[in-house]
Formats: sequence, structure tokens, C-alpha cells
Amino acid sequence: MKRISLVIIVVFMLLSLNGTSQTSVKWTNIESAMQQASKKAKPLFIDCYTSWCGWCKVLDEKTFSNDTIARILNYYFYPVKFDAEGQEDITINGTIYHPTKNAKGKNGAHELMKVLWEGQKGGGYPSMVIRKADFSPITVEMGYRTPSDLEPILIYFAEGYNKKMSFSKFEDKYFDEYRAKVLKKIF
Repeated sequence: MKRISLVIIVVFMLLSLNGTSQTSVKWTNIESAMQQASKKAKPLFIDCYTSWCGWCKVLDEKTFSNDTIARILNYYFYPVKFDAEGQEDITINGTIYHPTKNAKGKNGAHELMKVLWEGQKGGGYPSMVIRKADFSPITVEMGYRTPSDLEPILIYFAEGYNKKMSFSKFEDKYFDEYRAKVLKKIF
């Protein structure tokens, strides 16, 4: 019976690596995610993108459309899509963050991006930010990630391995030791 279960998991794994998603990420906005997190404490995964960012579009097409990534995001996180140059005020924990304009009068990085990029030497897009339910920082990942690159990062923080071991040690073991347990939960 265990062997059959393992075969089913492997089949799902192979399909999720090669095909388009059977599951879509259930994206929401930051304010809605914060309301949900106040009821059931799960971390927020925030995809910070811009309309002009080519790698942001590739991330949507190649990574977030992956079935396994979509399921991980929906299961472990409140997934948020955030237009980093959006023009709406956003209120988080009583603080209002405003849109900005650059020197040429075009949309600039939203004030909230300074908070989301906290601790980074700079900023860039795409940025993937993981925050606790109270909005305190967990991590920031900048740049495009393939599904196989992003998956261990998500699980490292979602399952609390970041409190037990370094990421490099976890990543070395993820696909051989931990992944089957994760797939069993999310499929």
C-alpha cells in the first residue's frame, strides 16, 4: 500500500513539473490577507510585481502556474499579488501606505515596498516576500525562481525548518527526504 502511495505521489510530481497547473493560486490583496491572518494565523506570501517587469510575467507563466507551487501557496500561505507601483492607499496594522511618483511624474515604488524590502541592500522585481500573520518579516526573495528553485524555499519557511537548520542543509535533503511528506499533505 505504501508503495502504491509513493507511485501516485511520483506521478503527481512529474505531472506538476511538466504540465500546466490543475490548481490556480488563490491570489488576494494585502488587506484581505491580513484580515484572514487575524482569524487563522498563516504567513503571507506576497508577489511584488510591476506591469513592465518581464521576469514578473515569466514567474506567473512558469512558476505560479505550476500545480505543486500553486498548491503549496494555497495550503501554507495567504497568497497576495501586489502591484509595487499601484495607486491605492493600503492600511496595515493602522499605518497607511501611499503610492508614489518618481522624478518624471510616473508611478514609483509604493511606500509599502520600503517595508517589504526591509533589510535588503536594494530592491528589484520580482520580489517575493514572506511575512508572518502579524506582518513581521520572515524573508525576501528577489528575482525569478523556477518551480524547483522556489518549492524548497517555500517549504523551508512554511514547515519551520528555518528554525532547525540552515537553508543549504535543508535544500540538500529536500527532494530526497522531505518532499514526499509535503506532497502527501497538499495533494
